[in-house]
Amino acid sequence: MIWNLVAAGYALIALAAICVEIFAQRKPDIVVPIGDMLDHVMKSRTTRVAVIAAWWWFGWHFAFADTVQLNL
Repeated sequence: MIWNLVAAGYALIALAAICVEIFAQRKPDIVVPIGDMLDHVMKSRTTRVAVIAAWWWFGWHFAFADTVQLNL
């Protein structure tokens, strides 16, 4: 039950992100497309290092962390 709710929540977030990106591609003066935003953000070396560190942290904790088995 809870797994279905969480999966639906993530699917809703992904769908909202896709809809916002489609809107941004059509109206770039209102909402900046993700590619343009990433180009702007990644100009700084500090930001690039922070993004790599964040991806490493997420990957390490999701790939190698012990999972908790809940008996619901």
